Formats: sequence, C-alpha cells, structure tokens
Amino acid sequence: MHRRPRHRTPRQRPRSTAALAAVTALATGTALTLTTAAPGSAATDHPHRPQLHFTPAENWMNDPNGLVYHDGRYHLYFQYNPEGDQWGNMSWGHATSPDLIHWEQQPLAIPYTDQEHVFSGGVVFDEHNTSGLGTAQNPPLVAVYTSAYTDASDRPGIQAQSLAYSLDGGYTWERYEGNPVLDIGDPDFRDPKVFWYEEGGYWVMAAVVATDHTVHFYRSDDLLEWEFLSDFGPAHADGGIWEVPDLFELPVDGDPDDTRWVLVVNLNPGSVAGGSGAQYFVGDFDGTTFTPERLVDSGPPEGEVFADFESGYDGWEVVNDLDGTGGDGPFGTEPAQGTLPGQQPVSGHLGERLLNSFVGGDAPRGHATSPEFTIDRDHVNLLVGGGDHPNTGQGGDASVNLVVDGEVVRTATGRDSESLDWVSWDVSDLVGRTARLRVNDDATGGWGHILLDHVTFSDDPVPGLADYDWLDWGRDYYAAVSYNDTPDDARVIMAWMSNWQYAGAVPTTPWRGQMALPRRLELETVDGRPQLVQHPVDQLQKVYAAPLYQRARVPASPLGRHLASPEPGQAHQVEVTLRPNGSDEIGLRVHDDGDQATVIGYDTEAGELFVDRTDSGNTGFHPDFPGRSIVPLPLEDGALRLRVVVDTSSVEVFAADGRAALTHLAFPDPSATGVTLYTRGGNGLAEEVTVRPLTPDGTGAAQ
Repeated sequence: MHRRPRHRTPRQRPRSTAALAAVTALATGTALTLTTAAPGSAATDHPHRPQLHFTPAENWMNDPNGLVYHDGRYHLYFQYNPEGDQWGNMSWGHATSPDLIHWEQQPLAIPYTDQEHVFSGGVVFDEHNTSGLGTAQNPPLVAVYTSAYTDASDRPGIQAQSLAYSLDGGYTWERYEGNPVLDIGDPDFRDPKVFWYEEGGYWVMAAVVATDHTVHFYRSDDLLEWEFLSDFGPAHADGGIWEVPDLFELPVDGDPDDTRWVLVVNLNPGSVAGGSGAQYFVGDFDGTTFTPERLVDSGPPEGEVFADFESGYDGWEVVNDLDGTGGDGPFGTEPAQGTLPGQQPVSGHLGERLLNSFVGGDAPRGHATSPEFTIDRDHVNLLVGGGDHPNTGQGGDASVNLVVDGEVVRTATGRDSESLDWVSWDVSDLVGRTARLRVNDDATGGWGHILLDHVTFSDDPVPGLADYDWLDWGRDYYAAVSYNDTPDDARVIMAWMSNWQYAGAVPTTPWRGQMALPRRLELETVDGRPQLVQHPVDQLQKVYAAPLYQRARVPASPLGRHLASPEPGQAHQVEVTLRPNGSDEIGLRVHDDGDQATVIGYDTEAGELFVDRTDSGNTGFHPDFPGRSIVPLPLEDGALRLRVVVDTSSVEVFAADGRAALTHLAFPDPSATGVTLYTRGGNGLAEEVTVRPLTPDGTGAAQ
C-alpha cells in the first residue's frame, strides 16, 4: 500500500480529449461520471479503460479508503497522487455512486501537504456528534486516517492517526486542529478502520504495526482520545508487511443468533498467489480482544532433517559463476547467515544459516545438487523463498527440484518474497526410489534468486499458505476493506485490483490503478467451519443485457468450442457449470483470439481451479506479470459452477457459489474478445451456459 518509489514522476499531460475534459472538470470542482461510457465513445480514452470498474480520470490510485454509505450515496475515497501516474504525494481522492456500479469522480477530498501525506483510513458517521466536530442538527462524517509525517514536520518519519471532518455529506473536509489523535511513535503504524461497537457503546479502531505483523485494537468514546485494548498477531501469513485491517461481525448461514467476527489482514508481499493479497481470520471479538477459532500450526514438521545448512553445504555439489565473471555467486562458498548485502530482510528460516542464491545479487547463475538419498517417507517438507520463476525446462528459472533418474518430478519456487514458507511434496508414489535435490538459479532479473532451508523427510505434510483462509486466490486483490452503514447491514467489500510487484508498470494511461468489483460477503459453513463466501453485489444485475449465447448443454472439444465474441470493449459475464466427465482438464478461454487468452481451467487430477494469464496479451511490461494462480477446490457431484466477469483489462472468477475467487488484471488486444470452451484428455461437458454483455450505459438491457 505504501511502497515508496525512488523518484517522483512529474505530472503528465492528458493524452485525449476525454482526459483533458476530466482534468478541467476536477479542477473546477465538477463531478465527473467515469464508468457509464459506451465502448468507442469519447470517454473511452484507452482500450483498457474498464467499463465496470472504477478508475480515476488520470493519475495514480491504489487503496480504497473511507468506504461509507451516507445520504443515499456510496462514497469511495482512495489513495491518490494528484500530480502523476506513479505512487507519491498521497492524498484522498473521492468518487460517489448511487448503486456501486456507476461512479462519479469528485474533487480531491483531503490533499497532502509539505508536512503530511494522507495514508489510508476509514470514515464513520458520528450520528450523535460524540466528537463535538458537528452539531446535534448536523452531525459530522469523520475520517480517521494515517498521517505520514515528512521531514518538514515536527514528527519526521512517524506515522500516526489523525482526523478530518465533513459537514456537507463528505464532499469537503477540514483537518482536526488537535491532530494527531493517536501517536505511538512508530514509523509503520497505520491504516485505521473504525466502527461503532454497539454492545459496548463505544468506537473501536483496528490499525496495524505493519512490520511487526500485529493488529492493534483501541477504543474511544469521542473519536478524539483513544485507549489501547489488545493486539493480534503474528499469525498465518507473515512473509510481508501487514496492512489495511478490517473487523466486522456476520451471521453464520444467515442465522442472526449465531454470529462470528471476521478479521481481514492484507499482506504484501507473501500472499498465496505471490506478492500482495488479503487473508482473513474467523473468531470472536468481546469488545476488547479478537480470538480466532482456527489457527493452523505451521511449525517445523516431525521427521528426518536432510539439510539445514548449519554445517555448511555438507556434501552438496555447488557450481557458481556459470557466466565466468570471476565471482562466487549465486551460492557463495558457504550457506548464508540470513540476509545478504542489498537484499530485503530474509525471514522464516530456522537456525542461523540457509541456502541463499543472492550472493552477488540477482545476476549470477549457478546450481547446487544434494547428495543422493533414498525416498523412504511419504512427504518431503522444505522451506522455500525468493523468486517465483518455475522450472519450465527452458532455463531462466530459480527453483528447487526433486530429480529421479534424471527427470524433475517435483518443483517449488518462492513467491517473490524473502520470507520462506513451507512447501510439502507428496512423494508416496516414489518411495524406494533414489533421488537428489537440485537447486537452479538461472534467473538473472528481478527476484532472480532462491532460498532453501530445513529439508525434512516426514510421514505427514506440513501446512503452508494454501491452508490459510484467503479472500482471493488471484494476483490482483489487495487492500480489501468493507463499507460502513450499508443498507440492510450488507457487508460490502472493495479492493484495489493490482499487485505491488508490477503496479507501477501496468500499461494504462493517463491513469494507473482500478478497483475490483464491489462484493457482498457472507459466512457459510463449509467443510464444517464458518468461511467467507462472496459474490458481486446484486446491483450488477442492473447492467445485464440479453444473452449472446445460452445453452443447457455444450460438449467441450480439445480444439476448443467457440461460444461467443462480445463487441470490442464490451464487458461481459460468463456463467457455466463445468463437468469434466473423466477429462484431465476443462475450462474457458476468455479474451481469446486463438493466439492469446486468459485461461480459466480445472485440473481434475490436482483438484485445482486455476487462472493462467501467461499468454493473455500484453504481459511483457514486467517479468512478474505472466503466470498462473491456483486454488484447491473439490468438485461437487462431479461438477464446478463458475461465474466470470470479464472487463477490458480484468478477469474476476467466482467459483463454487462464491467459495473461492480469483482476480486478475489482463491486457489483451482490443480485438481479442472470444469466449471458448475447451477440454483436454477426455469428453468434458458444460451445462447451463450463459454469456451476456454487461452494459453500464444501459444499451441492450435485458428485458
């Protein structure tokens, strides 16, 4: 959320008539409607400007902030650079909507100053004027945000919590003269989310100490003075910094007498899909302490430790300097003692030493091979970190591989994080075979290194990132936070649709950054415990058009069966039930023109749903952008139901009635609009298939 660039990009000139009109409108305090433009109209100033997803008219946007429903309008504030399309000059931008689908960008809400940048936070309606910042007749909206103090301030480098208030419904804001209202003297204390705790009759704040991987809880009677209650963490995924917490109560299976509290914690990097992501915990909040119902024990596994690198490379064959530069990288002459020069902090390893191929940076190439061993346990558990460069057999990888008879039979990579996480290989089919481990570092670009520690032969697998609860299993869902005061107490959540690995490089102009579709969250009992399920908000149905394609039953084909081709620039939705019927793989290709597509498939043997954007169009703007994300997901009665929302630059997949979601950016050629059904290795089938345009401008609306 707050990654700092090394330079500030100057303000860019608008590059279209629409962009120039947008700048003029915002400068004069005029609201600007952004997402009701018809494809090909003047407001569609770039082929990847989305039709359904909010984007600012120009410049950089990241986290959603201050989400509140008030006086018939949904307010979306957001992290915004008013002066350029890279991160910097953090201020609060503002947009409003009557329905969460059609948005109007409003003038800048809270601008940065030379002493204070305005980081993330929330907005509450102080209905009873507990703060005294309004009146009984005109109670205020109060923004609780993080002041990131600059070197020009009297708190250089400190992050503290401050207030601003609005007396005109959230359109103009005044900073509270007593700011900050909560300062613990920490440089990474941020992202307050505040709500009224009805049972106790006071305000509660959740905020993070990002680098400590903890959420702090506070209470206040007036929003001005805050008392510490408790903290939570570290827990589950902690490979990156924790950011943007949220805490809310939901009924289980719709029963108002059976409720749980959900704590959302965003993480960057170190998510299940690599880079930025959002995990959650389900439990109880008693007004003071959050207690999770489920914590996965991810400690060291029992078994035989094959390699911990505490006594050197100990029989490993290490080959450095494949390019003949004269250095001793990438592995060095002995295992590293943690973090190496120029490297981000390494964490998650056990003991003092580990294999770390960052000796000399990312550029050196080499490989390391273990002594032979006989596989005599069902699982190999290992701690792996570093870059996400899998072994494709074509070089350029940074990976750990299990080699049997000269063939790679298992492989693992990091997740573009210096935090090592457990990987577990099921090798029960290889028991009795002779094997070696081979660590390759053939990658020379960003994250071109690999970390390895504590290789253990065990009877059982060790839990890893996939065993935790995630809001989204895709690459582009971060800073997720929910609305306050929604009608009918619906829990509606929004997130920034991007990833800090490549957010500054995405190929859009004159803006950079978009929001994911708003989603409604519910708790349902899944596999015997309460878990979040999510769907696009019901308001999306307002933009349904008549189906382009609708069939009850469609045989899949290995060659691909074309279903529909929406018009270029046309958002659309695909609903389908996939029935593998013994096939190895079945799925959809969207944004498809034969040469490029985003693939949404189900791997029957692995029991995994995946999204693969390796050949999705423009992927070359950053090496971390191409790739494949997966979620373990069993079939139900031999089938899997999907709902896929496709916009000009995104694909959002909702699977198994909302039990899993995968969100991805994609930048296809404008002419790549096909929707194709495919199968591999069998006779798969699709049922109840509907492809329909989504028309925010109202054209072609379904009757």
